[in-house]
Amino acid sequence: MSTAVATAITNVDSTVERAKPVGASTRNPVVDTVRVLAVAGVVGGHWLVTALVSGVNGLSVDSPLRFMPGLVPVSWFCQTLGLFFLTGGYAAAASYAARRGSVFAWWGRKLGALAVPVAVLLGCWAAVLFGLSARGLPQVTVSTLVYLITTPLWFLGVYLLMLAVTPLASWLDDRLGLAAALVPAALAVLVDFAVPAPWNQLNELFVWGAAWQFGLAWRRRSVPRGMAFGLLFGGIAAYALLVLVAHYPVSAVGVPGQLRSNLAPPSAATLALAAAQTGAVLLAVPLLTRISARPRVAALVRGVNARALPIFLLHQSSLAVVTLVAGAFGTLPGLHTTPDGPGWILARLLWLPVFALVLTVLLTLLIAALRPTRIRRFARKS
Repeated sequence: MSTAVATAITNVDSTVERAKPVGASTRNPVVDTVRVLAVAGVVGGHWLVTALVSGVNGLSVDSPLRFMPGLVPVSWFCQTLGLFFLTGGYAAAASYAARRGSVFAWWGRKLGALAVPVAVLLGCWAAVLFGLSARGLPQVTVSTLVYLITTPLWFLGVYLLMLAVTPLASWLDDRLGLAAALVPAALAVLVDFAVPAPWNQLNELFVWGAAWQFGLAWRRRSVPRGMAFGLLFGGIAAYALLVLVAHYPVSAVGVPGQLRSNLAPPSAATLALAAAQTGAVLLAVPLLTRISARPRVAALVRGVNARALPIFLLHQSSLAVVTLVAGAFGTLPGLHTTPDGPGWILARLLWLPVFALVLTVLLTLLIAALRPTRIRRFARKS
């Protein structure tokens, strides 16, 4: 990277971030754009690697990564949860500083904004599955759908936990600055290497907490370009060493049939991936600034950010609805068939617009069922 670009990174970080007081109500379009990229990565990744295969006993979950390991590098780009928590920490820093009332009241408002759409989603699916079960839907299919629909909810639980510890994160940032992220990162590595199951689930807190802590610091101060380069290349090197030397899974997501997953619970490799993605984002700030200034891009970013929570909640429901409805027409390629070859990939790509269309319909229905003011309030402060 040229000196001019590197200097631009520092200038953008210092002028854009430091010019805005902590707690300012204006949103950062670059951070919002990063959140959109994170949404696209998670949604697109799930739609690409989640196959609901039709069998004798009903639908079961499988993955093309199990049959085509050459696709594994796709998981490195689609597993963007680290960016979710990075931007979450950034937003929490502003929201926490601008809060009115006690910390408990602030957290309670966040909980309420999350709980209502979750309750509506689960209530609707409970009614649908009860009705379908009564009409003979196989129990295996019911279990698969329950798993698919509730999978995104673990994220919300961790997100609420991150919000709850934001006062502690703020305290650490006051004392250690950017280095505060090393505290949860070091704990994550310690847990991953030395703590047995089920206590290794603590890394749900420490791995994502490191990204959250760094996002909070990013809101408050500029990040040196040397640190951004270090995060990018250090993260890549650490991931490679963990895979080649410590025999961690190559895939950034779980693969059916593998004894170990980098996401359940998140491992040191997941931490390394989050660091690399964070470094890449920081180095891309000048580019993202130019892109996010385009009117059409800005409108898209605003729209997705205003619906980020419903999109995250409903994207698996979209896949489930399409798979169930299409099942009435038989076993269709790329939807109900085993994901064991290039033909399945091509067919699945053709289904993506259908998933997106159904997701749009579900979003419209969910938003209509909720109080719009609550959604907008959460979107502005998230």
